[in-house]
Amino acid sequence: MRHKTLREARDDSGLTADQVADKAGVHRTTLYRIESGDQLPSRDVARALFDLYQGTVPWVAIYDPEIAASIRSFA
Repeated sequence: MRHKTLREARDDSGLTADQVADKAGVHRTTLYRIESGDQLPSRDVARALFDLYQGTVPWVAIYDPEIAASIRSFA
């Protein structure tokens, strides 16, 4: 089973980056950094993203970019 990345989940949701950032309580540029793995989200932001995408992105892929990269490499 292939897991989605945060960016894929956002694209599939039909929500804009501004809408997702607002729902997660961060600025759009922060969302972009989280999606690219350049910044780790706080626990609250990670939980908000997990809930927003209804678990389609694994919790560990949101909270740990190294594991997220390994998940993508097996896709």
